[in-house]
Amino acid sequence: MDLTKLVKKVEELIAYPTEANWFEFKTNWYEPNGIGEYISSLSNAAALEGQEYGYLIWGVHNATHEVVGTTFDYRVDVKNEPLEHFLARQVMPDNNFTFHEIAVENKRLVALVVPAAFKIPTGFAGNRFIRIGSSKVNLNKYPER
Repeated sequence: MDLTKLVKKVEELIAYPTEANWFEFKTNWYEPNGIGEYISSLSNAAALEGQEYGYLIWGVHNATHEVVGTTFDYRVDVKNEPLEHFLARQVMPDNNFTFHEIAVENKRLVALVVPAAFKIPTGFAGNRFIRIGSSKVNLNKYPER
């Protein structure tokens, strides 16, 4: 993804009054399985809402949308395995999500760009998730979606 376009997209998302089902803001949060569940839920929510991508953005305050920057490092290992590989081998079908470092308001942000699900819902570790409001839930509980 072109980084200039990504910066503009992030600025657009920050301008929303609240998060939407297809994008989420975090500051420095890190939990590998949780990130995998977000890949699934954002991918599926983006497809449901006609968006090309879902986004998880680190460095933006969740409630205020203030750009605060982040120390989140996506190049960490999970049990001697790179985080990206840990996530990729558990996302089904593979959807080619990508991490990007960008600067907004001279602060470091990390953007996880997740393509919308295509043909079948995106899953992580054998489960499929969807976002409903600010909640990430198992899609099995909401089959109509």
